[in-house]
Amino acid sequence: MLKSGLFIALLLGTVAAIPVSAQARPVVPEHSPAISNIIPAQGYWERCRWLRERIRELQDRLYSAPPWERQRIERRLWERRQEFRESCRRY
Repeated sequence: MLKSGLFIALLLGTVAAIPVSAQARPVVPEHSPAISNIIPAQGYWERCRWLRERIRELQDRLYSAPPWERQRIERRLWERRQEFRESCRRY
């Protein structure tokens, strides 16, 4: 009898605590998530250098890539070259 009474009391206490804890707010206010590795004030030349490095890296990877990965790498290479042409080339 004592065990079943204790079990019921524990069960009712748990059920009563669940809605309260579900609505509880953290003690410390939440902040927005951290920014990724892309810096908003990134300079023009840094971006161009980054694009050149990615193009060279993709060219190297394409040279030794297996046939089933070539199309994906070629597509990424084309996108990087296009972005480089649009933003970094001088006329």
